[in-house]
Amino acid sequence: MLRNLVLGGVIAATGVIAVNAPADVSATRELDDTPWFLPETPPRCTVEQADSGDVAGCLLAFWNDPSETGWGAPPAPGVGPGWEWSGYRYNESPALADWESQRIGQNAEAVAGRPAGTFETHVAAQALFEGFLHEIDAKGYRVRDASGYSFRCTSGNGGWDCPTRDPSDLSLHAYGLAVDMNAGTNPIRRYDRVDGLTACQTPIQTDLPRWVIQTAEKWGLYWGGYGWSRGCQQVTTERDSVFRDPPHFEFRGTVEQARAIAAFNLANDPSIVCLPMIDDDGDEYEQCDRTGRPDARTRMAVDVEPPSGAVAAMINLTAVDADWYGFLTLEDCGPQPTDRTTSALSFAPTDAVATMAVVPITDEGRFCVYRSTSVHSIVDVVGYLGADGEPLWFDPTTPTRLTDTREDLACDPLQECNDGPVPERGRHVVPVDDDRSRIANLTIVEAAGPGFAQAGQCDGVGADAGFSHLNVNDADPRANLVLIEGGTAGSCVFTLTQSHVIVDELGRLDAEAGYGWALRPATRALDTRECAEQWCEDRPEAGQVIRLDLGVEAPGAAVGITVTDADAPGYVSVGPCEAIDTGESAQTSNLNHDAGQTVTNLALVELDEGEMCIFTLASAHVIIDVQAELTTEQGVGLAPIAPTRFHDSRES
Repeated sequence: MLRNLVLGGVIAATGVIAVNAPADVSATRELDDTPWFLPETPPRCTVEQADSGDVAGCLLAFWNDPSETGWGAPPAPGVGPGWEWSGYRYNESPALADWESQRIGQNAEAVAGRPAGTFETHVAAQALFEGFLHEIDAKGYRVRDASGYSFRCTSGNGGWDCPTRDPSDLSLHAYGLAVDMNAGTNPIRRYDRVDGLTACQTPIQTDLPRWVIQTAEKWGLYWGGYGWSRGCQQVTTERDSVFRDPPHFEFRGTVEQARAIAAFNLANDPSIVCLPMIDDDGDEYEQCDRTGRPDARTRMAVDVEPPSGAVAAMINLTAVDADWYGFLTLEDCGPQPTDRTTSALSFAPTDAVATMAVVPITDEGRFCVYRSTSVHSIVDVVGYLGADGEPLWFDPTTPTRLTDTREDLACDPLQECNDGPVPERGRHVVPVDDDRSRIANLTIVEAAGPGFAQAGQCDGVGADAGFSHLNVNDADPRANLVLIEGGTAGSCVFTLTQSHVIVDELGRLDAEAGYGWALRPATRALDTRECAEQWCEDRPEAGQVIRLDLGVEAPGAAVGITVTDADAPGYVSVGPCEAIDTGESAQTSNLNHDAGQTVTNLALVELDEGEMCIFTLASAHVIIDVQAELTTEQGVGLAPIAPTRFHDSRES
């Protein structure tokens, strides 16, 4: 079963694939590959060493309760419903769904012969275990088998199936803080005093050379081959019996120490990319790995350059190169709860999708982008709310189609008119009757291949303009709300690839008439996947209308609409219930989707006493998140700017 990688923001370099590989692999031939038959422990690491991250040459062996040192509190094994015992472990039991989705991650790419998605550890310790396996593999030790996360107890507490039902009896494997490697050549067994030799003088059965153990210790891992119950500190240590576990490596430190060790080991590898991150406590740290892609459950700060007085930004948010289904959330960079309840954009694996959004900013112009799964994020600012000067107000209009190249001529102001789609790297003039800024839905259909589209003043769009409004991968329709800055240069749509273009105007920005903006924290108003007060009927049927009370007194709102799990191609329309009921607004769309596709778009919707309606052409789940209110009080206006890119995690 594939799961999302989650619980980011706790350690640098989760999901590391390759670290500290020697520049000249041939040099590894000088390593002594003689198995370490009579191991002796190095000196134990001090707390200061562990906190610094430099633990090469010492043994990190602090005993602690992982549930009290940042690793999370697992459910009591076997207590309550939903437990399924495989004969070896409880993995993937329904009772563990939350624990596994929040704490356990999989390798994003192959590591030491383990294919992507097959090696599971705690997400906050992935850097340590994957870094260790990669390094020994790169230096010539063959990793034939390796397993990490296994929800079970230790055999010394009555059995692996946890008969005590006490979480304190869980193995560190249950936390994803241990790995077993090459068990066939490193059997677990007890060594007793025999033939005049103490247990510590008896050679052990192993194929692990000393340098492998030292590499593990460099990554903060304790080797079970030293023995349990005080083990063998030296060959001369007097022991009648020692239980040795040579395939086993575990981490016994804190989350903060794991972060420090990963950061220290990764700092000197030129192939490692480090990204500046913000954890859920609001503290800065670095995520370092070879992928250069932000990990699951992490967030990155976005710093914009707002004019004086600005309290929020209107942005185009894009998700690119996702490793799994997920979502982006826009939020303050201060302390945040672990579980997010809203999203600004949803995406699918390897997808490239975009949406317009409104996000409050600090006085310094900062906000954060949180991701539920590993994905790149891009932010283009198109305007600021509350800026000093001459604000503009949103004046909604009846949705009006300004252009549709399936029916019109596609004209580039620098070329002849084309009868048909906008050509590759072409610009299509959008006919407008004045030079005011306007908000519209931009839809691209029948694209000839992957690409992107921009909308704006004709002299401000093009392949080198440095921003995008939406991305396309194929001929499926894609739509996004756009703010087209006004001016005398005219309005145009640029497409990187040959495409048909549709532009529907939803309103204009006016210096005198229109709505102001009332900012609020994003809140979830509807999720048809869940049973709640306003909806408890499972997935809406095709053609169904949902009445939704947003609980506000404002005449309008900016809402994020997400559609998922659609059983057929279709569209969703939102608006005043009277217009939806009569079919007037249901003839236009706020977003289009294909079967099974997850799509997000922002909509500016008029309300009737706080109520709106949603029409879905196909049977599909619908999610509504309120981002701002539109109010008759002209307190906060909008100041458009030429679209400007302020954040791209691919270039951080």
